[in-house]
Amino acid sequence: ALVSVAGFFLKDVPDLAEDVAENMKFHMAFVHMAVTEASVVFLERDRRYNYTTPKSYLELIALYKSLLQGKRDELRGAKDRLESGVAKIAQASAQVADLQVNLKQEQIVVEQKKAATDALIVNIGKEKAVVDEAVESSREDEEACSIMQADVSAFQEECENDLKAAEPVIAEAEAALNSLDKKSLGELKSFGSPAAEVVQVASACIVLTAPGGKIPKDLSWNAGKKMMNNVDQFLQGLIRFDKDNLPENCCAAVEKSFLSNPNFNPDYIRNKSGAAAGLCGWVVNICKYFRIYQVVAPKRAALAEANKKLEGANRKLMGIRAKVKELQDKVASLEENLMKATDDKNAAIAQADKTQKKADLADRLGNGLSSENSRWGQAILQFGVQEEKLVGDVLLASSFVSYVGPFNSKFRDELVNTKWMPDIKEREIPMTEGLVLLDLLSGDASRARWANQGLPTDPLSIENGAIMTNAARWSLMIDPQLQGINWILNREQEAGLKIIQLS
Repeated sequence: ALVSVAGFFLKDVPDLAEDVAENMKFHMAFVHMAVTEASVVFLERDRRYNYTTPKSYLELIALYKSLLQGKRDELRGAKDRLESGVAKIAQASAQVADLQVNLKQEQIVVEQKKAATDALIVNIGKEKAVVDEAVESSREDEEACSIMQADVSAFQEECENDLKAAEPVIAEAEAALNSLDKKSLGELKSFGSPAAEVVQVASACIVLTAPGGKIPKDLSWNAGKKMMNNVDQFLQGLIRFDKDNLPENCCAAVEKSFLSNPNFNPDYIRNKSGAAAGLCGWVVNICKYFRIYQVVAPKRAALAEANKKLEGANRKLMGIRAKVKELQDKVASLEENLMKATDDKNAAIAQADKTQKKADLADRLGNGLSSENSRWGQAILQFGVQEEKLVGDVLLASSFVSYVGPFNSKFRDELVNTKWMPDIKEREIPMTEGLVLLDLLSGDASRARWANQGLPTDPLSIENGAIMTNAARWSLMIDPQLQGINWILNREQEAGLKIIQLS
């Protein structure tokens, strides 16, 4: 019946070979019967009772299934972590190779960027030298133009001052003409034998208005009246008279023959004839103007030539300025390109440095974990072997937790080492050679924590602690020295344990 029950419950255990399951159900029945026999001997020797019940047997099976699954999950989790670590190391090694390739390519780019930047620096230096030379040359032209501008301005001012001296003369000549009208000229023309001064005025007008500077021989009064025959035409001719281009010989003849006469002045002649006085004033002022203009005309020509030269110098200067600006713009563009090239170079250097650091880190990680990689690989293989042996290890541990609690150390050792373990080996159930049950049921950290919580460190007490922490039901403790209760109180204090007394 025990074998049948065990076979029924073990059939849903995953990854359990049929032949192993077959042997396990017989071993479980053997464990239960061995405990029953040991209980009889325990009563005879130590006068203590221990009972085995169907519930005990069912709890053995249930504990085996849950403990096996828990240990499998724990082992597989550790195996997965190590496999992940090994994969990470392999990935890091592969990344080192890729990073080294990338680093070589990035270093090539860095060198190219450096070369381009250095070439730009050299080019900018050359262009700046050209600009400096052009600026220096333009500075000389600027100074020459400034000097020329100052000279031209001074000369122009001198000419303007000379012309200003002629303005009153022209004004007087125009005023003299304005005093004439058709009536007064008609009266003058009607004179039969005017005064000598009036005749001189008419003669002076004939000389000044002689076409092409050819002074006629006839300067008589009749010639004068003939000149004034058409009064309107005569007056308009005087108004439109080209005073700037007066023939020099005509002016000289008038000065010599007429203006040298003290009585040849408008005030004196006005007593003879108002029209003749007006013509006299025009003659006098036209001659004065011509002499002033003779001085101003060469200056005007020189000024025009100077302005022409200044204009040419300014055009040249504008061309130089435009060239300088073009060169400066070129240098500015090159400097902008240099800044961009420098940024690109720095970015490439930063990327190469970043890749170098990553490669160094990955390389150090690979080198630092190379020994771990080997050890982890061996541990993964060992975990595979341990997983195969778990069916027997957990079977022995489950039997220990389920049945040996009431027994002392001697009976426990006899059951485990003399009966159960030989039977497992005999039935060829996989089990770890030299298995230490406490290592399976608890770890070093757990045992150290139990000791801090007040559990005695002798083997029996540690076994009891392992039984209590792995059992499915609450354990009933025989604790005359109150060691167990103190451990429980300290252990469960953080969980909010409450003590209840029936009294």
